[in-house]
Amino acid sequence: MRRINYAIGGEHTPEWYAHIARLEARKAAEEARLAARKDVPARRKPPSNDDALVSWSDEEFVFAQDQNRGVKLMLSRLRIYSTGIRFDLIAREQDEGKDTFIGERINLTHRFRRPHKHRIYLGIVLPDGKIATNKKCTPPQAPEDDDPTMPRLYGGKSYSRQSETGATYFLSPRPEGSSEEVVFTISYPEIGIDRASSITLDFTRFTRSGA
Repeated sequence: MRRINYAIGGEHTPEWYAHIARLEARKAAEEARLAARKDVPARRKPPSNDDALVSWSDEEFVFAQDQNRGVKLMLSRLRIYSTGIRFDLIAREQDEGKDTFIGERINLTHRFRRPHKHRIYLGIVLPDGKIATNKKCTPPQAPEDDDPTMPRLYGGKSYSRQSETGATYFLSPRPEGSSEEVVFTISYPEIGIDRASSITLDFTRFTRSGA
């Protein structure tokens, strides 16, 4: 066996060409594998009904903002299941006299959608320090699912009205242990939220299902 230092320029030997071919084949195979991931496992999606509901809250948890105070950003409609946490990320216009729909200016989804060339950043820190973000929501971008404890955000439906727009997310798995404190952080420089803003929620204090 002969070692070849490919970092150093020189004559392109047959071994060099074979090495490049292997790298390109490996890259193509990985791209094809990721492109084939069209969906996520069922446990990574919110339940279709509330039969498995553990607790819930319809309170509106508002993010503090230094700028862009004409728009209020918040979390609401939180539903805690045994498999994870469903919630809505909402933007609401403070001045309802705007001529345009708020959804034409603000994108709360995990995808880039016309006319937007931007989207909000949403990051979630679990009690064990693991992090999930809305930058890795689509199946090709999402982390591998061989570890069921790896946190993942699933991007669901969105809506837009004149003065309010929102997007639904599902965080899985549900935090386990004595602490269920989860930190939600947003930033959106394109609409003036340059400094990240965070909300910490303790899900053990939510209304228990059936209570």
